[in-house]
Amino acid sequence: MKTKILLFINLSILCLFLSCSPKVDSETEKSDVTEAVNRLYQSFENKDINLMSEIMAHDENMLSFGTNISDIHNSWTEWRNNHITQFEAFDKAKINSKNMNVYLSQNSNVAWFADVSDWTLTINNENVQMKDIRITGVLEKRNNAWKIVQIHASVPQN
Repeated sequence: MKTKILLFINLSILCLFLSCSPKVDSETEKSDVTEAVNRLYQSFENKDINLMSEIMAHDENMLSFGTNISDIHNSWTEWRNNHITQFEAFDKAKINSKNMNVYLSQNSNVAWFADVSDWTLTINNENVQMKDIRITGVLEKRNNAWKIVQIHASVPQN
């Protein structure tokens, strides 16, 4: 009888503990991920490496690809240095997200996104339009903030 009572108490405590665990609002998390990606776009448009730094993970083993075949970044430092150089190459940028899709892992601490966007770069007072740029990436929730840990952008072949 004593064993049954202890079992009942342990199961009751376990049920109480599980019911008290925080529920994840997946729509809020997806919205937060979308906001992080939009902030990345904003950092590019504003040529703001500090804002970009807030959104990106500073992993020295991250691997990311840009739109050019030679745009391979093997660390946060390479990504950062490449984008400082890119910011100097254009006067103005506008990124228009057209089709953002966000997905969450089961435990909601990893997310990935896919977007199709149009970019307009102003270089020496001329607008360069790039349509249907495909951008994918992975984010990880670290210290309650979404950080981009992997990203890939590609220009479709015509």
